[in-house]
Amino acid sequence: RFPFLCYRNGGGAFLLPYFLITMFGALPLFFMELVLGQYNRQGPITVWKVCPLFRGVGYCAVLVAYFVSFYYNVIIAWSIYFVYASFSYELPWTSCNHTWNTDNCWDGLTSEEPRPNSSSLMSPSEEYFNYVVLQMDKSGGFDDLGPPQPGLVLCGLITYIILYLSLFKGVKSSG
Repeated sequence: RFPFLCYRNGGGAFLLPYFLITMFGALPLFFMELVLGQYNRQGPITVWKVCPLFRGVGYCAVLVAYFVSFYYNVIIAWSIYFVYASFSYELPWTSCNHTWNTDNCWDGLTSEEPRPNSSSLMSPSEEYFNYVVLQMDKSGGFDDLGPPQPGLVLCGLITYIILYLSLFKGVKSSG
């Protein structure tokens, strides 16, 4: 997402400081934490007993991992939702012949009609994701998110159960 935002907001001017901080700040700290953790056989917070001044680095590492795990768990839940939906006879996101499709839906592969002159065309898969999975048409914006979707909540619970079952005995057992 960061390279896309750089391209959209001015190009490579952001990439130089990003790569400099990554190469000379983030990667050395990351490798040092890995080496210290492996040598002392401790986690990211307790390994910084060596130098209490840097204990905040361990807390930040745990906090970043916490937020990143939410992000990836949502993507895994979407994947589980799509795998379940793909067990139907015809995939629901292959054509524009469904009740959730709008007038802007255009299937370029199987449609015999010429491409309409509209800049707001959406593919059937994009409309399926927006209007069936996320149900964005029932939301007024960020201030009106709507109720939780039962299918996505169930897929999120399945994701957390899978993660728990793969990690409850420790990282060594999952290998």
